[in-house]
Amino acid sequence: MPLFRASAIRTLFATAALAISATSTHAEINADLGLSSEYVRDGISQSGGNVALQAGATATSNTGFYGGIWGSQVDRNGDKVQAEFDAFGGVYVPLSERFAVDLGATRYTFHGDMDRDGDNYNEAFARILFNDALTLGTRYSDAYMGSNYAHRSLELGYTMTRGTFSIELFTAQHRYLEIDENVNYGAEHQDDYWQFRVGVGRTYNKWDYRFVLDRTNLGSDYDAGTTIQFSVHRYFNIW
Repeated sequence: MPLFRASAIRTLFATAALAISATSTHAEINADLGLSSEYVRDGISQSGGNVALQAGATATSNTGFYGGIWGSQVDRNGDKVQAEFDAFGGVYVPLSERFAVDLGATRYTFHGDMDRDGDNYNEAFARILFNDALTLGTRYSDAYMGSNYAHRSLELGYTMTRGTFSIELFTAQHRYLEIDENVNYGAEHQDDYWQFRVGVGRTYNKWDYRFVLDRTNLGSDYDAGTTIQFSVHRYFNIW
């Protein structure tokens, strides 16, 4: 039986919303709107090399609970999907002055092609953070991209911040826990792939500028060799 059904995700979001509303005087709501030269998720292009309009909003409270929504234009080969909208919720828990954990879930939905409605899926995540800079995490879905096959990602990242500038180093292994001749990563026996990412960013006067280089070891069946993205986003403090 699936572990992360939509009802469980809705419960998580409702819990986060209640926690935030209960401490409304200490809550913050921020939004962002911007453009990316290409939308790349997990090292795989979701916009076919085209520019993507993106927007999102996040609510956080002093209890550690948070929730939000995010969306992007999509242009994938082989279907008519035009947009991706995600909803997420979780809790950030400090364990000490240096260590913290981040637990939550995301609901991914795709729009514009009714034949691809089955691609919608839920994903749980857990991360351990050191000084909010070094991150070790995992993500898990029991029905990834409508395949009905479980999928897991292991992630390691480090972000160095100097004033308004940041440098990100990130690597991840993405793996189907079971595959067949139709569900795999480009070959009947390839159940996983590696992703490597280097990013440089600057946040200044509520504007965020970011340059990212992504690389995977996927085969030619995927739009995921080496990709370069440049994005500009404007952030807004709603509350």
